[in-house]
Amino acid sequence: MLRLALFSFAAIVFSLAVIACGGDDDATPTAAPAFTIGVSSPAAGTTAPADDSKTEPPPESPAPITVAPTAPGEVPTAPPVSSEGTPAVAPDDEGLFIGQFQGQPVDTEGCTYNPTTALVTCPGRGLYAIDPPIVGQDISCSIWLVSGVARVIQCTKIGPDNAASTTSYEILD
Repeated sequence: MLRLALFSFAAIVFSLAVIACGGDDDATPTAAPAFTIGVSSPAAGTTAPADDSKTEPPPESPAPITVAPTAPGEVPTAPPVSSEGTPAVAPDDEGLFIGQFQGQPVDTEGCTYNPTTALVTCPGRGLYAIDPPIVGQDISCSIWLVSGVARVIQCTKIGPDNAASTTSYEILD
């Protein structure tokens, strides 16, 4: 009796496996995949409309930001100060300017610098036109929020001598 039960169980498992595979033993799929990477499914309870038209190719990405190549040790020419964005100017006395924020709560957020346009983009904060524009390699910028208010753009660059230098800019309202 136990042998009959085991045989029946094995036959049922085998039959279910054949049904699940669709009887296909050469590994070719017979149905469309359940999902496609990069395509979102419709929200629960809705159906996607039928689309008989051809799909559009993805839009072309913007041209990469490039700066004219320079010889090793040579500093590229700075771009002009941008006319768009909120002005941010390097103060005459950077130490005195930064010192005024001592003892106040300061938060920093990462930003990106475009060496072609001399604009600093801070996500959720906007564009800042720094004056003078910064030139160098490996430029990274951040915004300082002093007591929750955007007050400083600070950029660090690597110069031709591989030394890091930082410039702070006062955000003008």
